[in-house]
Amino acid sequence: MSMKRSGNKHPFGFTVLRLNAFVTRCILSLSFLLCLSACSQGRKERFFVPAFPEGTELRDGDLICRLGTSWYSGLFRKKASSAQEYSHIGIVLYAGTDSCSVVHTEEDPSSGHGGVALESLSSFLAHSRRAGIYRLHLPDSVLSHFVRAALDYRERQVPFDFAFDSASDAELYCTELVAAALLRADSLLPIRPSISVAGRRVYSLDDLLLLPGTKCMALAN
Repeated sequence: MSMKRSGNKHPFGFTVLRLNAFVTRCILSLSFLLCLSACSQGRKERFFVPAFPEGTELRDGDLICRLGTSWYSGLFRKKASSAQEYSHIGIVLYAGTDSCSVVHTEEDPSSGHGGVALESLSSFLAHSRRAGIYRLHLPDSVLSHFVRAALDYRERQVPFDFAFDSASDAELYCTELVAAALLRADSLLPIRPSISVAGRRVYSLDDLLLLPGTKCMALAN
């Protein structure tokens, strides 16, 4: 009895192809994670601390963007927005007081975890090469709800979203935190994740900074 041969195909060819596809997706995801770890901003490097012009007035709910000091920040900057100026974003709180702070979410490079945190403005800027303040054109009631939603995520200690799953707010990456808080404040806002990475839709900085009426209020270089 003779066995039929299936040409030159490897008997495990289909499995190998599936494995290769899986590995490729994992590599893409890991690459994006390395880029997004710009949100952790490499504590080891030290640059001058950027400062906003004298007289700059911050308001609760202003968006603050920065370009971090790590080399990962330069990678993510190219993916984050069309202007390629920043790698990270947060929300200003307690403006006009000695407690002026930024609520944002980032990976903790020392533990490999991380999540939504409240950091002083000076500390946030200390890990920056440049920064910008952007003011949303929204009713005061919506801005108040936006700020409360961001604080709620912080109080709940929502962890960093390493999966970049924009469909759930159980975990949050930096732009997702801002988008989720805004959509809790007003579900009709035109905010949708516009970039695709490793098969997932991800919020970019443009999805937030290009909202109608949003203005750049100050730059720090």
